Amino acid sequence: MDIQNTLTDPVRCVQEFLQEHYDGQSPLLLGYSGGPDSKTLLYTLLECGLKNLHLAHVDHGWRETSAQEAEVLRKEADHLQCPFHSIRLIPPQKGNKENAAREERLSFFRSLFSQFSFQALLLAHQAGDLAETVLKRIFEGAHLPFIEGMDSVGAYQEMPIWRPFLNVERKMIIEFLKNRNLEPIYDVTNLDPVYMRARMRSEIFPFLNQTFGKKIEGNLNLLSHRCSELREYLDRKIEPIFQQVEKTPWGLVVDTRGMERLERRHLIQKLARAESLSLPRTLLEPLLDALERLAIMRKFQSEAGDLICDQGKFFFLRKPDQKLLPKA
Repeated sequence: MDIQNTLTDPVRCVQEFLQEHYDGQSPLLLGYSGGPDSKTLLYTLLECGLKNLHLAHVDHGWRETSAQEAEVLRKEADHLQCPFHSIRLIPPQKGNKENAAREERLSFFRSLFSQFSFQALLLAHQAGDLAETVLKRIFEGAHLPFIEGMDSVGAYQEMPIWRPFLNVERKMIIEFLKNRNLEPIYDVTNLDPVYMRARMRSEIFPFLNQTFGKKIEGNLNLLSHRCSELREYLDRKIEPIFQQVEKTPWGLVVDTRGMERLERRHLIQKLARAESLSLPRTLLEPLLDALERLAIMRKFQSEAGDLICDQGKFFFLRKPDQKLLPKA
């Protein structure tokens, strides 16, 4: 078998993905913008014989033509006999519009999960999207286990998310559409340098590719996989300690003695995520120093409460108005 074709051919990727993950009966929900990526995923799913497929479209209201495009997609869904769900949003006037749009999309998709017994939400992120996410996280200073861009199988607030196209290159998507005479909708905001993603595609990646004399997307995607392996390894290493965390109404306590610094960092970060606690590097690293030195009653303050290191034990004392949060 040609491994390269296996990794880049859209239909084969979807076939293998469904064979591994799909139960063959439950309905699936596809986030559908009508753009090149989601249109290719839609028609590959249909070519693979998927019958029970719903389409969900979010009109963010950023463009004057978006309402007309949503109606075109509705008619397409009717022709394909796929149930169509859509919502039109009011664009935010300030703040990070990209992050806000992402949260609104996921919130809409999750609302549909409460109405239908979907096995998973399908998203059409492809290899280029993965590379962009990895590079963005590197520039933001993410810790190594969390540099990974996206998982092919993940979740958002207990909503399963599948991304079968993460190994598919954009050129294969364009070729798929061309061979089948499919015309996608091109969102001009994807080319607007006001948005980070657009700048990465039109300016940053071309500059880096030219500077290094080769495409860097593949190496960034490989880095994502290696970081994912590191995270999974650390998850296994700290799991026995994580299970021993004592949770009480006032907070939590865990004994980190005998752990390596890398393991402690991963444990504390995992606890912070479970408790919705923000731990900037300026707070996390001194905290790890105190745990490593077995410091006595060293206290750090955060917005959510006090963090105490005492002879290798870590305590998180919530403020009185902070409720006990469930384990993530």
